[in-house]
Amino acid sequence: MATEVGSSMIARRIETALVVDDCSVVRMLNTKLLSILGVKVSSAKDGVEAVAMYEAGEGNFDLIVMDLEMPRMNGIEATTELRAMGVDCMIIGATACDDVSRRQRFMEAGLDRLFNKPLTIANLQSCLN
Repeated sequence: MATEVGSSMIARRIETALVVDDCSVVRMLNTKLLSILGVKVSSAKDGVEAVAMYEAGEGNFDLIVMDLEMPRMNGIEATTELRAMGVDCMIIGATACDDVSRRQRFMEAGLDRLFNKPLTIANLQSCLN
């Protein structure tokens, strides 16, 4: 069962989201869950694509769901880069990693919340207003 690890989120309405995960099945699942909750969803297969979307002016999302482990640019690197670019939307992490120090580095990169995979409707609803 997925559980929340940390929270520093500011309440705001979530209408659009970017799902960033290298696994197409996880992207599809998270897209479906967010769509059920009425959120318009786009996706990226890794951190490189997510950062490129923002650099190209295509990234104006209320929420980013970021995987930790991805090729090319992982979730820590992508979150750090997005925050350095001034991205201030809510970013939630999703991971199956149980390494406490790695999870802490992920949070410190700029996450608002961190959940264990798989995400659930309840996890996502707790982020929506």
